[in-house]
Amino acid sequence: MAESAEPGAEEGAGAGITVVEPWAGYGRLTAKDVIDRARTASVAELAAMRLYEARHRARQTVLAAVDRQLRLADGGRPA
Repeated sequence: MAESAEPGAEEGAGAGITVVEPWAGYGRLTAKDVIDRARTASVAELAAMRLYEARHRARQTVLAAVDRQLRLADGGRPA
């Protein structure tokens, strides 16, 4: 029995996902600037920041700060 695949399957399975900047210019901000903004961001903005940061620069200080703000927004419960 021979194996076969759909045309294009060699590039990987599933749909591609594009994650856009949470706001214009985000990608040019320093970690400090992003962390400062996280302190006043809404839960929706924090979620967008987390997703974008994790998929792009993955700065651990930024991810930790965003996670901290998300926990605070959730009443301080651990993730």
